[in-house]
Amino acid sequence: MIGKRGIGIALSSLTLLASGIGWAPTTQAHTAGAHTVQDCTGRENITYGPGLGLSSEPATVTVDGVYHCVDASGRGVTAEYHTEGTTAGTCLLLAWNRSEEILRYADGGKSVIAYRSGPSVRVLGLNTAKLEGVVVAGRGKGSVAEKIIQTVPGSLPTDCVLADGIKRTTAFTHLSIQP
Repeated sequence: MIGKRGIGIALSSLTLLASGIGWAPTTQAHTAGAHTVQDCTGRENITYGPGLGLSSEPATVTVDGVYHCVDASGRGVTAEYHTEGTTAGTCLLLAWNRSEEILRYADGGKSVIAYRSGPSVRVLGLNTAKLEGVVVAGRGKGSVAEKIIQTVPGSLPTDCVLADGIKRTTAFTHLSIQP
């Protein structure tokens, strides 16, 4: 179980990471034709199958989460999302990622994002991954998507070496969709 202190550390780290990458504030966003600009933050639950261990065998990744998004006009909307994909990562470092994320907005809209790359780094037990993709269907089709995922340690370090490996984790996310 993650305590208040762990969540605080994760949120602080995510904030520092976001400021270091240089995301554009929503007030500077603009709309270009059929494309839209969105800035979303969220929390997700990630399941790995088989669990992540020390080998780099491909594992399926299933993600369910909720984003709180703001568009270029400053309007907010909530979006539930589901992602399925694969990774060749280990519990020590995630590697490449191929996944498709389906966002279902509270206002009835939908977006599908295909991610094809994702370097990551692990510091002090926090794994931060950057996924790059394209909106392939729905709201914002053709726009570029960038997602930062910061997993929070949800299990003991010894789970990595156990036969089943790490099967679940929680992450804080930031999604930016730009034309």
